[in-house]
Amino acid sequence: MAYTLAIQFEKIKKEISVFLGKLKSFALPKDTLGVVWLFTLGTVGWLIIVGMAAMNMRTYLVYPDNSAGIGPTYYLSLTLHGWSAMFGVVPDAAFAVIAFSMYKSGLSTVNAKRIAYLFWASNLALVFALLGGPDMSWYMYPPLAIEENSVFKAFLIYQSPVLIGLAYIALAINSIGGTIIPIILLADAYATKPKNQKLNIFAAYGVAFAAIIALTMPALSAAELWYALYFLAGIPVDSLLWLILFWFYGHPVVYYVPFPLFGALYYYIPKAAGRELYSEKWARMNIYLLAIGSMLIWVHHLQTFPLPVVLRLWANFATLILAAGSGLTVLNLGLTVLLSNGYNYKDPISMSFLIAFIGFILGGVQALPQPFDIVNPIIHNSYFIVGHFHLIIWTLIIVGFTGVFLDLLKSSNVNFDYSKIASRLITTGILLWTVPFMTIGYLMSVEGYLGMLRRVIAYLAIFEPFNLAISLLAEIGIPGLVLAISSAIGDYVMRKVTVGTDVSVQTSTSISMNIGKEVKVDG
Repeated sequence: MAYTLAIQFEKIKKEISVFLGKLKSFALPKDTLGVVWLFTLGTVGWLIIVGMAAMNMRTYLVYPDNSAGIGPTYYLSLTLHGWSAMFGVVPDAAFAVIAFSMYKSGLSTVNAKRIAYLFWASNLALVFALLGGPDMSWYMYPPLAIEENSVFKAFLIYQSPVLIGLAYIALAINSIGGTIIPIILLADAYATKPKNQKLNIFAAYGVAFAAIIALTMPALSAAELWYALYFLAGIPVDSLLWLILFWFYGHPVVYYVPFPLFGALYYYIPKAAGRELYSEKWARMNIYLLAIGSMLIWVHHLQTFPLPVVLRLWANFATLILAAGSGLTVLNLGLTVLLSNGYNYKDPISMSFLIAFIGFILGGVQALPQPFDIVNPIIHNSYFIVGHFHLIIWTLIIVGFTGVFLDLLKSSNVNFDYSKIASRLITTGILLWTVPFMTIGYLMSVEGYLGMLRRVIAYLAIFEPFNLAISLLAEIGIPGLVLAISSAIGDYVMRKVTVGTDVSVQTSTSISMNIGKEVKVDG
């Protein structure tokens, strides 16, 4: 009996050891696909938190008998939603797409472990900050973000100046990690790029916007460290200078994921159309237009400030330059599809990127009137703005990222392809997600034009039907994305595919992580 128990104990001990080894190989990957998987799962984790916080907010927005005491809970949900999205989802998703673009062009992450350490430091630091119960919305404007009185608390749980200072240091660690990671990716891309070989269009966009992240993220780190110094050392904060630092990061950050995904659109849509990109020269030239423009137009976020007329004219002109770059993308990809002999709608990856492209067009047009002084006062700080940027998030970012995820599964084993049933379910799920959320975006924009203010829990009765419809459509749309992702994973697992890189799925109940050789896919 004792001998049998000893054998069983040794067997369990060995299995635990094997499991821990596999867990370590996943947490600290050694190759490019392992890095992509790490950031992909980080993105999914933060998306779950973002969605839960959003639905909690929607619950309060449609409940007619809220008391004044519900305010802190509502604004806590709002801040969890915003911080998890902008400090969690955005960098993780951007780095996943950039690393995958490198892989698709035959580049490698030589410093994969260093990137993984920074991933954990950045994400765990954000978790620490969120556990303090931040209550000032994601943009952290002064003086609210550093004010402490009987009405307002910067953090609901972290009450002492030391804890608040540490929370802001944690946020700085998060953004410093987000600065160093793209620098490492750039260095790895340079080190592993074959001589006299041009990067494919996907990697060209990924590498270019890794540079934009590395250039603009330090401004956020400086702003967060300034707050930490205020609480820990009493150093005063100049509100205007702080805002300049913040918006130097705060506008480009909205492009951290979309512009690398532009590279994905340029890469995948021609493949699905069965022809070359209409003009690769336009696409590569557009990198400079988008990269430079993304860093020039942050001033248009200060529309309510007494800005000189010349500065306002410059902000409008620079915004149009950036819009021209986006328009060039639409024209280039549109001609690629229209002049093809037929688009491959049956392939779920191809369909994902087509839907992301159409969604970008329908969401992007709403941005055109925003910087103009004659229009901005009507829509500034309203749900029109919320509708616009959420349309881009729900279509280009989430559907585009889903397309990358679908190809990530295929790239993890070149012998895997989606079955007809899975392909139909994935496409159906993406459409079930897109149609309701596209409708939500336009409903938000209409109620914003009518006067519904953003970040406000109290509103006129005229907006109640809008908010009820938005919440109902969200309940319909979310299962669509779940259907698409679960169908892809289910098809992958049930067909017992063995992956040749960092991740392998052997049965529906047994997932093993193996370190293998780097597989360089078409470039």
